[in-house]
Amino acid sequence: MNERKTTILFDFDGTLAETMMLIHTVFNRLSGVYGYRHLPEEEIEAVRHLTIHEFIEHVGIAFWKVPVVAIHARRLMHRDMHEIHPPAGLVNVLTQIHNSGRYHMDILTSNRSKNVHKFLGQHRIDWFDEVHSTRSILSKKRRVKKYIREKRIDPKTLYYVGDTTVDVESARLAGTQSVAVSWGLNTAEVLARANPEHLINQPHELLELFPS
Repeated sequence: MNERKTTILFDFDGTLAETMMLIHTVFNRLSGVYGYRHLPEEEIEAVRHLTIHEFIEHVGIAFWKVPVVAIHARRLMHRDMHEIHPPAGLVNVLTQIHNSGRYHMDILTSNRSKNVHKFLGQHRIDWFDEVHSTRSILSKKRRVKKYIREKRIDPKTLYYVGDTTVDVESARLAGTQSVAVSWGLNTAEVLARANPEHLINQPHELLELFPS
């Protein structure tokens, strides 16, 4: 890797792809299978103010079931990935950052790599260097640390961009800089309580942090 380049590690669901409604649909489809509460659509905005642990308690999922539910959900999502789009304006911003040649851009996701590559190809942003997948939902700290070791980079030079408090906390525990985006799962208010180094509300603000 070119050490002069800044490394940006992106989350996928909610950050690069507007998958919230698809996740909601799949989540409700599996509620009867795994015995948790069906989530009415009118509650979606309210649960955006919850951390992942608060959400799990809210809908009554046993913590040991979370990885099993997540694996099943990822498999079901693949069929409908063609209906998913990036947040408005994000493709242009990402393309500018990429074309500058100043950044190494990867993805770390709890979704399936197969789903991510399908999305990237459809929206012509399949120039990300690598897509890394993890089954961990409640924390990505260990996977971020593994990424740092594999790439042999200074964690302080790594920016982890995500849309949940889990992403912010994982970045902090791994010693990287966290960039929280408020257009995904969690609201700006709950993200701010997690104390990210950077909190942005619109895709174009990424260009202020990563000038091209």
